[in-house]
Amino acid sequence: MNVYEGLLLLLYMFRGQRAFDHTTGQGYVKSQRGHYHDGIFTKRNKFNLLLHETFGGGFSPPAVAKINRLARKAQRSGVDRTAYPPHSRLSFVSHHAERISIASVKGVNRAILDRRAKLASELS
Repeated sequence: MNVYEGLLLLLYMFRGQRAFDHTTGQGYVKSQRGHYHDGIFTKRNKFNLLLHETFGGGFSPPAVAKINRLARKAQRSGVDRTAYPPHSRLSFVSHHAERISIASVKGVNRAILDRRAKLASELS
């Protein structure tokens, strides 16, 4: 199981008739409630998993497709409420991909620094 499949299993609820077979790519993950089950199914919130690999992998293919769909939707509707920086020439996709990437890297950096501080306090 790769990272993307693991996160899908963790976050969403999957339904299927047979177990997923990695050799054939056929089947489904066993049905279970994910971490966001209440928010998605009970409260009916929208949830989009935008998986971003911080160590050189970039966005998962479904994340790229989702960002592109959102860009097309904004272009078709003529509504884009994004607060772009002054004099920015970035497209919708470039702007949002950049912001998500920065947030992802900052989050990992914060986790590393927090762990380092915890280990340092345990050693002293």
